[in-house]
Amino acid sequence: MKVQFREKRLLAGFGVFLVLTVSICVMGLLQIHILTKVLEDFERKYLPKERIILGMKNENAFYSMGVRNYVSWRISKYLHAASMASDINLIRKSSSKFKDYVSQYQMLVDSEQEKEWVGVIEKLVKDLEGTGKKIIELADSSVDDREQVNKFLISFENKFYRIDEFLSSTLSENNLKDIESQLELTYKQKNVSISVLLVSLFFSILLGVTIAIFVYRSLTEERLRREWLVRKMIRLEEEERKNLSRQIHDQLSQDLSALKIYLELIEKNISIEDSGQKEKIEKSKGILDNLIYRGHNISELLRPPELDDLGLVESIAALVLEHQKLTHCKYRYYKPGHDLKLAPEYSLTLYRVAQESLTNIVKHAHAKNVTVSLQIKDHSMHLSVTDDGKGFNYHDFITRPRRRREDKLKLGLQGLKERIELLGGKLDIKSELDQGVKISVELIV
Repeated sequence: MKVQFREKRLLAGFGVFLVLTVSICVMGLLQIHILTKVLEDFERKYLPKERIILGMKNENAFYSMGVRNYVSWRISKYLHAASMASDINLIRKSSSKFKDYVSQYQMLVDSEQEKEWVGVIEKLVKDLEGTGKKIIELADSSVDDREQVNKFLISFENKFYRIDEFLSSTLSENNLKDIESQLELTYKQKNVSISVLLVSLFFSILLGVTIAIFVYRSLTEERLRREWLVRKMIRLEEEERKNLSRQIHDQLSQDLSALKIYLELIEKNISIEDSGQKEKIEKSKGILDNLIYRGHNISELLRPPELDDLGLVESIAALVLEHQKLTHCKYRYYKPGHDLKLAPEYSLTLYRVAQESLTNIVKHAHAKNVTVSLQIKDHSMHLSVTDDGKGFNYHDFITRPRRRREDKLKLGLQGLKERIELLGGKLDIKSELDQGVKISVELIV
């Protein structure tokens, strides 16, 4: 029930984390959309308006300057003043461009106020052009009425400045206010989006850290629970082995020894002439000796008694000495200066690795030199067994189909590897053909 509740909490946390992540993405996309829309509005509406207003101001200035120059040159009566008559085309061109700008501006406006302003501009421009035409007509007439021309010029100047002021103070100023308003709105939306993003990001990070801590704790608890189960399993297994070993050593061996004694007593009661019976008894005694020896070996394999009596360091030393007697190899054993106090499952696992490795060397390696090293470094045990024998391709050896006689070697190495990994350690086997074998074990204790 507790595990199911944890899983539900973990799933709920991941769901909230996913929602927050999606929300952050949506907020970011929304902000990009808003900024894109603002840029599009600037490009489509506000900037063209400002460009058109500037164009109207320029054409208004060109038109007014053209009228002044034309009248000035006509009234001055200089000989080459007649050549300036061609400037009338520039005046008409400026007037036409101004009207084009007004038409373009009218297409961009969308409020009633701006539409009214378009009407005001058209009226002012019409009035200015009417005055400009009258001034040009007076300048072109044969009557030299400078007073009347000057009167119209003053009126013309007033109308010019009125248009220029209207363009600057009304149209341009209103457009700039719209731009500022749009920028301010965008800035507020940006701040709101950033605030929401920061809050979402904060809670997302907080939730992510919480989930990470929860997962870490769950994995740690699961690892500790697994290690506890493995240790318990190994202890139960070794306890059973120990009991079985004791029963074989104490019960079976004693019964076999007693049976041998009875055979010896029976042998004493048989006459010397009955050689056939004596021969049978001798064979029975040989079989009993063999059974006692095998029982002792089985007891040793099930649970080495020296591991409890001598400790791990000296047990491996005894193991090395025993195998040295069986072969002509030169053995070197590097051990720590004192015995190691380890949990029973760790001691037994390291002992089994050394036992299996040395047994394989005797059976398969044909080595001349064997090195066994047992050291403790940084709260971890390191055991290595190295030989200079014929070696083998470990990867190919593990993966290819086995012949029956090789099954024990494969299963032995694989079983040790699995047990070490269950204890949180690692076993590494390095070997190449004709380059020997090195078996290394690291266990964190």
